[in-house]
Amino acid sequence: MAKKTRKQRILIVEDELIIAYDIKMILEELGYEVTGIADNAFDAIENMENDLPDLVLLDINLGSETDGVMLAQDINEKFHIPFVYLTSNADPLTINRVKRTHPAGFIVKPFQKTDLQSNIEIALFNNSKEKEQEPAYFFIKDERGFIKLNVNEIFFAKAEDNYTRLITEKGEYLLSLTLKKVLEKLPEKFFIRIHRSYVVNLNSIDRIQEGVVCIGDHKLSVGRSYHEILFDRISKL
Repeated sequence: MAKKTRKQRILIVEDELIIAYDIKMILEELGYEVTGIADNAFDAIENMENDLPDLVLLDINLGSETDGVMLAQDINEKFHIPFVYLTSNADPLTINRVKRTHPAGFIVKPFQKTDLQSNIEIALFNNSKEKEQEPAYFFIKDERGFIKLNVNEIFFAKAEDNYTRLITEKGEYLLSLTLKKVLEKLPEKFFIRIHRSYVVNLNSIDRIQEGVVCIGDHKLSVGRSYHEILFDRISKL
């Protein structure tokens, strides 16, 4: 007997319920499973925490202080799943805000069923390929052999001449690689260079203040040329 393929699961975030239910009907006709409909950011986050979808269809105007672009920043920071914007707003200001959140797609209302289907399929396909390509762990050599280290356990990396010191939950490791080579091996989604001597895990940052990134008890200087890059990558309210 052939193995049954799991349906791809989608959350709809749309404050106009008539439109939301029309989208739900289209998605189900296309063979997707709808995990829920949320008309505000709070309910959307609660839905994702309780039942993580494969993708979010996200309206920009949610009729509240927290709009779809702000919610997208939370999705990037907390859930790491693709989202496709559905919006009536395609003005330059909106497009500029949207670009910084790295959406998987952008659909302008009113839209056709084929627009919805093609954007979703491309977003899900690209996300699956990205997951295949990004390593979830590395083996790091220590005095007893090789230890398995999940990328989420890495706090930051520090350049030491032609070596790199890796600071992690499990301890510190000196690698015989330059910081540039280490950065090339780390998932781009989570790691960023903030100084010629430092690469940090964005998920490990506790505070940013006066040109300094704080990770636990460590205070790392942010290079002048890296300020804008850092603030473009972090989620802000």
